[in-house]
Amino acid sequence: MPSSYDEVVVRPIVLIPAVLFVASACAPATSTAGPAATTGASAAPTSSAPADGALGLAVRPVGAKGGVARHWYTVPDGLFHEDARVAVTIPKVDAAPGRPRARLRSTGRTVDLTLDGAAQWTGALPLDGAAPGAQAVEFLVRLRDGTDAVIDTTTFMLSTPEYVVWTLDFEGDAAGDAEMANTAAIADGLGVPMTLMWNPRVWTTTQVSGARADAMLAWTKDRLAKGDEVALHVHMWTDFVRAAGLVPRTAPNWGGRSDGYDVPLTAYDEAETRTLVEFSLRLMAEHGLPKPSSFRGGGLFANAANLRAVAALGFSADCSATPAGPFGRLQLPWTLAPDAQPYYPARDDANAAGDLPLLEAPTIAGNTYGQSASSIAAVAQADLRMIAPPGQPEIRKRALTVVSHPGTIDATERAAIEALFRSFEPYRYDRDAGPLRFITLAQLAKAYSR
Repeated sequence: MPSSYDEVVVRPIVLIPAVLFVASACAPATSTAGPAATTGASAAPTSSAPADGALGLAVRPVGAKGGVARHWYTVPDGLFHEDARVAVTIPKVDAAPGRPRARLRSTGRTVDLTLDGAAQWTGALPLDGAAPGAQAVEFLVRLRDGTDAVIDTTTFMLSTPEYVVWTLDFEGDAAGDAEMANTAAIADGLGVPMTLMWNPRVWTTTQVSGARADAMLAWTKDRLAKGDEVALHVHMWTDFVRAAGLVPRTAPNWGGRSDGYDVPLTAYDEAETRTLVEFSLRLMAEHGLPKPSSFRGGGLFANAANLRAVAALGFSADCSATPAGPFGRLQLPWTLAPDAQPYYPARDDANAAGDLPLLEAPTIAGNTYGQSASSIAAVAQADLRMIAPPGQPEIRKRALTVVSHPGTIDATERAAIEALFRSFEPYRYDRDAGPLRFITLAQLAKAYSR
């Protein structure tokens, strides 16, 4: 803030020509289809009872080439449920009597393939139940003697997902056009969605002009139309608290100010928190913003009482949590480890897992405020140590939450953020390089839905 798995070898991939692979997911996923890895076919048939009506082929076809649309897939979760798109070319033979199929070796799951063109057979192979690691897909045909012959084998990598969430806090003061333009340029240039933490205090103070508040709102609505998320962020500014109908406090505080900005949300009880959030939601609705589903308290302060109020108002995610430590004059209310992962808190202890219907996504991946392209390197290295090395599958789902501020992103901080996000290039799912996706906080709540 301004203040175990099958031992198969993954080989270089060879794309099956003229096959269009279409990824299927419960949320849109941009993919650059990499070529599909192919290994030599197994000559040994496997015993299987013939299917009804299946005549089978007289001989095992030769020269078949199979592949997968992508080199990387992720284990299905509450956000993405993508099947592996597979295809095999069987030249110089009418393969229909052989009923071409694809089988995932690790699970035994088998699917029939559909003729797509003169000699290509395609299908979608579900990944449910498969463990992370290298996966082998066997392409089968039925022979007349009732056995199945493997005509080719291909491989891909399956991983649990890795997610990065970029959250951006409006602090309730003015954000300039140049800084917001830099923010948008990062998102658009690097393909990183934003969770914009809107602060409604701009409508309750004389310190932000009406024209400036309108410009910030218009920019936010434009980003919303482009697919970014609008969330809620509150600081306990005295004018904002007073406008909500409460008596403002100036202590405790983390910075020695007298305007309430640095007073933690934890200074307000559950009922007061509900009043402040309800007031915020009303202001946002009056100005044409949708009801948010994600929340963060100012200074990364929140406790169980605050979170109960937020959850009761229908929010599905919070990112106030952060690793244990001091913040200015105060000690943060969190006792979490530096690599703490998303969890559902207990109703009486925000640091413990429980049954509160609000995903807590700790902000563990750094604050870009005041950083430069050189200084951010240490943050990037720390973040990369929390995920699997390049080319390796992730065994347990991981999430990294980064925080920035649209009002402070000058040229120097922009370069820092771009350097940080570029460090994730060797891991990105949309580049078919790894299991890492940039998503919003609302999407993260779906990924971890119970």
